[in-house]
Amino acid sequence: MTFDELFENAIQKREEEKESFILESKANRQKCKELSEQMAVKVGQDGKTFQQVLDMMTRFPKQTPNNALLILAQNPQATQIGDWNYWKGKHAYIKKEAVQDPILILEPGQEYTRQDHSKGRYYNARKVYDISQTTSKQETPTVEPVSVETLIPIMVKHAPVPIQPLDSEAFSPGVGALYDPVNEVIQLRKGMDNGNTIFQCLSVEMCHASLSQGNPEYNRHAHGIQAMAASYMLCKKYGIDTKAYAFEHADSIFPGLDASQIKQELYTIKQTAQNLSYSMDRDLKPVIKHKDRVR
Repeated sequence: MTFDELFENAIQKREEEKESFILESKANRQKCKELSEQMAVKVGQDGKTFQQVLDMMTRFPKQTPNNALLILAQNPQATQIGDWNYWKGKHAYIKKEAVQDPILILEPGQEYTRQDHSKGRYYNARKVYDISQTTSKQETPTVEPVSVETLIPIMVKHAPVPIQPLDSEAFSPGVGALYDPVNEVIQLRKGMDNGNTIFQCLSVEMCHASLSQGNPEYNRHAHGIQAMAASYMLCKKYGIDTKAYAFEHADSIFPGLDASQIKQELYTIKQTAQNLSYSMDRDLKPVIKHKDRVR
């Protein structure tokens, strides 16, 4: 074989590999689109799946709700994910039998300009693997729960509206707290002695208050599932009991909404929970660091 033929074969092989990569990337993006839409529809129809995606969004706070749907669809037991380089940096490798079974997620790529001059963005399908698919011996990192006695004062400090304690006579039976959108205040029943219940009640109403801020279309009934779901995520994040949240028993969570609308609901839920926890976490950092020092 001549050198010219060697060069021609090498160039041809390079072009074939490039074309193969482009086709695979396109197929993976399409797979992600179809999977996420299928899961979104299932979330809207099945309360158990809805609760599972809330758990997934809590477990992977840096991932988008769309990626939470994708992870749930492909590996519902996933606890820690990363690509080849991520696991290599942790001195671990992908198991041979798992190489062809990645979890596909979508990540933003380059921006582009549409014909109407508006901006869009390409998305790339990325292959990641759960820790169970690797040789890593590390345990999934966990955060030690903070006591509810520590959490509640921090909640009050960072509540989006003032909190007004009132005697029990001001509330209907079974109501521990209530957001008043007219006066922009959260009314809190005096005399409650269960910290978990106080956190649950207060977090739901804080979520209602957050959802109403700057939203002229806020309606307690219409935004009820968003507030309850965001409260659930806060409870999961901070180690508060969640047995009172019974999403798994619901037959339909988002009746009449299509996949795109359901995804938007998930984005709103996640953003609501994160907006409230962001400020709280700043005050909790010294507490968590102190626990690490005294252990």
